[in-house]
Parts: sequence; structure tokens; C-alpha cells
Amino acid sequence: MIKTILATTVFLCGTTAQADGLYYGGGVSLVQGDSLEGVAGNNSSTDTYGAITGTVGYRWDQTDMFFGAELGADIAVGSDFENGGNTCSDGATGPYYCEHSATTRLRGIVGMPVGNFEGFASFGFAASSGSAATSPSTSADAVNSGYTVGLGLQQDFNGNTLRYELIYDNLETNTTSQGGGYEPTFEAVSLNVSYLFN
Repeated sequence: MIKTILATTVFLCGTTAQADGLYYGGGVSLVQGDSLEGVAGNNSSTDTYGAITGTVGYRWDQTDMFFGAELGADIAVGSDFENGGNTCSDGATGPYYCEHSATTRLRGIVGMPVGNFEGFASFGFAASSGSAATSPSTSADAVNSGYTVGLGLQQDFNGNTLRYELIYDNLETNTTSQGGGYEPTFEAVSLNVSYLFN
């Protein structure tokens, strides 16, 4: 009987990814970014690049699920958007993004146990910054905002949490007009792997 109780306790501890309270950490991300010259525009630019991520959040445990609030940031590494294989330095054909610098997110999460993992979903507000073309040979700072959604799994790892997550950012509201009244959009799908300290 004691062996059964001990085995059950070890199993439950192994499947609990986090405890109620504050957590923080960082990781890496692979990003596929897309930008249009405007919501109804035809010219676009794309890029696939890496990012360094950071997360701080607070978790509230319930009987069979958990809730949380998070603030996160992705800092892009080596972003250089292209249109038909041409970068902005080759000559931009529209006021789309040339470079992505960072994305910040404020979001809520909800999750529950899924086998040896915890599964969760997220939804919230996001903003990105970078540069967008203002002419074929010039660019200027650009900021976009909109919504973010995500799905992920996390598990206990050495007493902390290892997280895997797929995030979609749809940022169609441009707060810095790029020449000629055009307002580029920014959209991205990110695959994040993070290590969180509980």
C-alpha cells in the first residue's frame, strides 16, 4: 500500500509542470513573418528568422485547470524581409516591412493536464516594431498592433518548466504611416521553446 502511494505521488509530481504563483524565463523561437503594403494591398514581403524570447507571468491553479496572465517579448535575430527574392536594400516595390525588430505580447492563458503534459491556449494583445519601406530606397520605423493567439504544451523539467508553443500574431493596425498614406500589416507564426523558472 505504501509503495502504491509513493508511486502515485511520484507520478503526480512528474506530471505537474508548474505551481501556483510567479514564473519567468526565456527561450528561442523560429518565426515566419509576412507583411502586406496595407490591408487591401497586393505587394508583400516575407522572411523566416530566429528570435530570443522572454516571459514573465503569474499562474492561478484550480481543481482541474489553471489560469495565467503573461507579458512576453521576442527579439528578432537576422530579420531581412524579401519580395520575390529581393530585399529592401535591392529596392522595395511597396511600403511593406523590411525588418522586424521585436514583438511584445500581453495575454491570458488557460490550461489543463494532458497526459504527462499540461496543454494550454492563449489570447491577448500584441505589438511589433521594425522598419518599413517609404520609397524604393528608404525606410522608416514602423509599429503595428493587433491580437495574438497560441497553443502549447509544457512539462516539468528539473523542477521547472519546459514549454513548447505555436503562436499566431495578426497585427493589422499600423500606428506609423509609411509614405503615401500606406499602412503595412504584420503577421507572423512562431514556434517557441522556453524554459521557465517557477
